[in-house]
Amino acid sequence: MDLPTLSLVIPAFNEEDTIEYLIDSVRDQLDEFHEIIVVNNNSTDRTGEILARLESELAVLRVVEESRPGVVMARNAGFDVATGDIIGRLDADARAKPGWARTVREFFATAADDIGAGTGRFDQNDMPLQRVHKFFLDVGFRNSGDGPLEVPTLFGANMAVRRSTWALIRPHLLDIPGIFDDLDITLCISDAGQKSVLVPGMDISASGRRMLSSVSSYKKFVEYMPATYEARGMHEEAEKSKAAVRSMRILHLLFWVPSRAYNPVTGHYSLKQLLSKHPQRVLPYEAAR
Repeated sequence: MDLPTLSLVIPAFNEEDTIEYLIDSVRDQLDEFHEIIVVNNNSTDRTGEILARLESELAVLRVVEESRPGVVMARNAGFDVATGDIIGRLDADARAKPGWARTVREFFATAADDIGAGTGRFDQNDMPLQRVHKFFLDVGFRNSGDGPLEVPTLFGANMAVRRSTWALIRPHLLDIPGIFDDLDITLCISDAGQKSVLVPGMDISASGRRMLSSVSSYKKFVEYMPATYEARGMHEEAEKSKAAVRSMRILHLLFWVPSRAYNPVTGHYSLKQLLSKHPQRVLPYEAAR
């Protein structure tokens, strides 16, 4: 069976502490990739230096510079130059599980023509309460029908899109701040008469850094969901999504204290860790940084 070629796009902004962990997680899968494109999006730390070294070491990896700030701009810069049959995306703070690339290629080799994109499950490598997290995923991804489970939105940190589908939806994507780019892609794929589905085995370990955000910052982040629907003129869907926003905010509050008290290095909780200063996660969809 001929497998489709796979490009991997990784948007990166100030990821000196994480980007090499991601690349290391796919080192034993390099033969599966047509190319790995890392988009350096105005990083001011050592991200550029690390990427330059990795580019010199790995023939399959190339670095693209994108000066316009924001994950939408970085994503577009990478996807627009990708030449694989399938374009995958992983966040710079993620880690691919073994077999990730092969799973993506094999899935799309036999997937129905109306499946334009896929997304996978994830755990969080730096957060506590992973059994609780898995429970919510199991509930959300329960499939009682035949065939792949169609998902309401792709997971931006772990997704793959047919390049033909990307070309089809590219002119219709929103190019504005304050939206969820992965939801926007999903809506455009649906408008094009195609599906976004869950791909079994397309698994990663993601960072849960967003859970450390302040209550006000997280509130602003999740409100990008109804804002995305509103920007597309989907007013009824925007109103319905506000219930999901409330649920996400409640979950954030429940996880916030244990997450801040948890030390992912030692795997223990402590009062010192709880009271220590935690870096504020940059909102990825703002007009400027």
